[in-house]
Amino acid sequence: MKPICLVLCLFSLGLIYLANAEIGENVKVQSFKKYSSSCKELNPKKSGVQKIQVGSDVIEVYCDVTIAGKGWLVVQRRVSVEENFFRNWTSYQAGFGDLKTNFFLGLNNLNKITALEPQELYIQMVDFTGAKRYAHYNLFSVGNVYSNYSLTQLGVYSGSAGDSLRYHLNQPFSTFDKDNDKSSINCAARYLGAWWYKDCLYSNLNGAYLSGNYTTPDLYGSGITWGDWKGFWYSYKTVNIMVRPK
Repeated sequence: MKPICLVLCLFSLGLIYLANAEIGENVKVQSFKKYSSSCKELNPKKSGVQKIQVGSDVIEVYCDVTIAGKGWLVVQRRVSVEENFFRNWTSYQAGFGDLKTNFFLGLNNLNKITALEPQELYIQMVDFTGAKRYAHYNLFSVGNVYSNYSLTQLGVYSGSAGDSLRYHLNQPFSTFDKDNDKSSINCAARYLGAWWYKDCLYSNLNGAYLSGNYTTPDLYGSGITWGDWKGFWYSYKTVNIMVRPK
């Protein structure tokens, strides 16, 4: 009996060892990398593409450390004519473009980022002479899909470009194929963009890339415009729209 008991004991110990080894392998397979929730928390030393975690989603973003200090996440950038911003609703929901050049991060992502924790907003514009101006708001948030991604919060303004976004507060986002504005016309279609139009606009930073001054009557307000700086007959060379946790 004793040899039989010894064999059974050794067999049982072997099964326990194999089970523990299998559990250990499963633990390794199921382990997840921890990502920062913002560019501010990540705190990269230089600007570039990074991965952050927003809720259960891991997304690629562009973190900027040069324009207005550290910790900014770029949600929109215009630097050239190559990327078409006159796009439909689903494109603006999902986002499009190249994070290293021209892009829009997406309304779904923008809602998740601003819902996660309070954000401030920084908009930089550069004209074709190299002059730079900015608009800073100490609070910014965008609603969910059920509100059509309304511009729900816009805090105190400071800056050198003027406050051309306040007019659009509490307005839903509109594209040419989903007209949510308060105007009798389709503002997105008329002004070749996608924005929080009201009746219709005082800024249009997703408008057409028209390279500075333009005079064609049908294009009034259709460029990358910010009314308080250069009015509605000028389209800027570069725009960066950025958010950062407060």
